[in-house]
Amino acid sequence: MTVYYLPSCKYKELHTLSSQKIRTYLRAKPDHVIADCCKKSQSLFHNGDTVLTNCSSCAIITDEASPQANEMSIYEYLLADEAFPWPDYYGEEITVQDCYRAAHKPAVQKAVRECLNRMNMRPAELEENYERTRFDGIYKYRRISDANLALAPIQYGRIQKEFIDVQPEDVQKAQMKEWVKQYRTDRVAVYCNSCLKGVQLGGADGVHLLDLITADLP
Repeated sequence: MTVYYLPSCKYKELHTLSSQKIRTYLRAKPDHVIADCCKKSQSLFHNGDTVLTNCSSCAIITDEASPQANEMSIYEYLLADEAFPWPDYYGEEITVQDCYRAAHKPAVQKAVRECLNRMNMRPAELEENYERTRFDGIYKYRRISDANLALAPIQYGRIQKEFIDVQPEDVQKAQMKEWVKQYRTDRVAVYCNSCLKGVQLGGADGVHLLDLITADLP
């Protein structure tokens, strides 16, 4: 049985340091492999393998394209790792922004909050959270790629039909500015690349959960 990590092409590009840190940490473990782009890697996964994800799109594609494997978020995995060096944020209160594409994954949502607790942070909840969330940052405003639709036609077909609402950049910015008015903490924790871009577009101080988690890794 092999544990594969899908590092997310977007996350690697936008979060160079933390991405390298978590890949180095996982690579040092026996039977752990750092995979390539999720679109190229599905043929690697066999029955009984575990596939770790930090990206909602990677998770959706793996769930549908490789049902023989056990897809799990990196957050669930790290919570079970007794050796992981959790940083200490000294009781900082931080808003949790849930992601629409993970609304059907209560284990991920629970793990996100437990990771914050492990780092001595206090999660602040929005009224629209967990399975109620309709937020996905800038993802909502762009048509789903043909490649993603081909790999996960069931989930992405539904999302394209029920959720996507293509809008020009000025409308996106106005809607994000309105959305972030509800935040009451200095920082907002997200676990999705598109959510982070949306939060920042609205003018809030968004931070990716994996950036917080890897602070004490070499």
